[in-house]
Amino acid sequence: MTITPAQATYFGFPGTLLFAILLLSALALFAYTASRRIQLLLLGAGDRENRLDRPLARLWHMVEYGFLQRKMFRDAYAGLYHALIFGGFLVLTLRTLMLVFEGIFPGAGLPFLPAGFWEGYLLVKDVVLVTTFAGVVLALLRRHVARKERLDPSFDADLILLLIGFLMVTDMAAGAAKMALDAKAVTASAALARSALWEPLTYSLSKQIFSLSPSSLRATYFASWWAHLVAIFVFANYLPFAKHFHVITALPNLFFAKIDSPGRMKSFDIEKAAEKEKFGVSSVEDFTWKQKLDMFTCTECGRCREVCPTHLTGKPLSPKGFMVDLRNALYADADALIDADAGRGDGSAAKKLAARTPLIGGWIDEETIWACTTCRYCEHACPVGITYVDKITDLRRHLVLEKSDFPKEAQTAFNGMERQGNPWNLAASDRDAWTKDLPFPVLTMAEAAEAKGAGVEVLFWVGCAGSYEERGKRVSRSLAKLLHEAGVTYAILGKEETCTGDAARRLGNEYLFQTLAQQNVETMKGYGVTKIVTNCPHCFNTLANEYPDFGGKFEVMHGTELVARLVAEGRIRLVHATPMSLSFHDPCYLGRHNGVYEAPRELLNAIPGITVKELPRTRENGMCCGAGGGRMWLDETIGARVNQARFAEIEANGTDAVGVSCPFCMVMLGNAKTELAGKTEAFDVLELAAQALPVHPG
Repeated sequence: MTITPAQATYFGFPGTLLFAILLLSALALFAYTASRRIQLLLLGAGDRENRLDRPLARLWHMVEYGFLQRKMFRDAYAGLYHALIFGGFLVLTLRTLMLVFEGIFPGAGLPFLPAGFWEGYLLVKDVVLVTTFAGVVLALLRRHVARKERLDPSFDADLILLLIGFLMVTDMAAGAAKMALDAKAVTASAALARSALWEPLTYSLSKQIFSLSPSSLRATYFASWWAHLVAIFVFANYLPFAKHFHVITALPNLFFAKIDSPGRMKSFDIEKAAEKEKFGVSSVEDFTWKQKLDMFTCTECGRCREVCPTHLTGKPLSPKGFMVDLRNALYADADALIDADAGRGDGSAAKKLAARTPLIGGWIDEETIWACTTCRYCEHACPVGITYVDKITDLRRHLVLEKSDFPKEAQTAFNGMERQGNPWNLAASDRDAWTKDLPFPVLTMAEAAEAKGAGVEVLFWVGCAGSYEERGKRVSRSLAKLLHEAGVTYAILGKEETCTGDAARRLGNEYLFQTLAQQNVETMKGYGVTKIVTNCPHCFNTLANEYPDFGGKFEVMHGTELVARLVAEGRIRLVHATPMSLSFHDPCYLGRHNGVYEAPRELLNAIPGITVKELPRTRENGMCCGAGGGRMWLDETIGARVNQARFAEIEANGTDAVGVSCPFCMVMLGNAKTELAGKTEAFDVLELAAQALPVHPG
């Protein structure tokens, strides 16, 4: 390839040598910084998840949410400018390589590109320079003119955006000056005609500056080319120190994300932890490498904060603030952490770490840790696959198991689960008392095992709320009636059933959870249970996703799933109409944790007389009732009550009633109705279905 007149003006040995030194220095500095970040990533606890299973599914997850930016377009404005800027990065990476290659080997081009590729690429590049700049302008307007509450003022964000805009301007300026110089040297050549065709925007700019003298054009080319490359080197080396580190880490974070069972908490060996006298997370290095990668990847976009029910009701927890505080804690003592892990130095690193600000009570307030309802709305909103619940619960594990420091109300729930098998601390002997008002017998698994020929298709896991809470007992009777109507042979564990331990685990009492889980799995396996139906989404999530870690692999269905299927098969007829307009409130542990949205709606639509009117925030965007994460058992004394905020939305929807499919949601919304003197009554979907059953004589 022939060296153009523009290239000849500044390349040559001195310029090439200077560029090579600059390039190597930038690469060396980036390699050093990246190595320190990797060391930070890998020190401390190992990851309990398999992050390399199902590589094709992981690759598609990265493509769907990383390259295709699926979550970004939930905010159309933000989605547009992110797509424009991200598209620029993808297209202009090749352009950057070309410029770097040109700086080392003047006039060599990129010899590895196929014939005929370059012209088409130049056209795309020409357009992308402008669209990327437009994306930068839109982003700056969002941050400073039409700013959303979720976006905090950020020097980092402004600097990076201005750098990106500067790169677009200098690239276009260098290209136009080069084209104008070539035009002066080779007037009306075929090459210039091709430039007009394949680089129309650059060509248009070159015509505007064509009247400049060759020396001015050479100076413009020289300054723009060098400014562009220096800006790239600055940009790359600034990223690891800024919130825009996600430019590098977002795609790996999406690839290594949890792709199945988002509501599942991973177990750990409680005996080994006891031997080490180390439970949960007490310092930032205790987090796993993937959890620290989350910290690196946070974009501070605030989408999590915008939807978090605790933040919206005035609690100290802001998912964005929580993640930024964790990252700041990690960076604040990064050098000491790395040196101490490597055993370097004279002990000064250990001394510095001993005197550092504590993670809990320092960087992270305890009220923040206990505020979370584990609803996962923040995780659903995050465009780069960050998880928050696992970090909150790891901090809770440390406070509960190692420090015995937790809200006093939790102790009542823990005592009840340990002594009576339920957080209400009611008598275990009364667990099956709800069956007494039914017009037909409900067998226990023990009774079914004794009865000859009494095969059981499915175990009805009643749960603590379904066994003891008044409205919950009504729902249990409703599900029993529906199963009886369909001719499903089922049984309960009765007094042998105990709490699944969901609340214990999410409040940090892993020891109690594992004790309950092992007991329940042993009981069910003893009866040969293979299928389970339950109306409690918390039980559903724990039985389906967490009990397999203890050998309990069962097919688990939510009550609405099974009954909707029985209705569709014609085994249940719903005939009695109750004219009613109804909102449906999606339980977090049924919806966002397990993806069950359709079954309750299918069942509601099958009930004569009911008209469903969706809430403004519904399905995966539904707001939490405030009971999850063990919050059901804790007092809510800061800010507004989450259940009242959700109930206010329901009241504003103007329906006669609200349907739920979770006993905790029933309690929370029922309490809110009383507290606010509301009108909208809460009904479980299974209650409404049972009321629509035919009346049988006798």
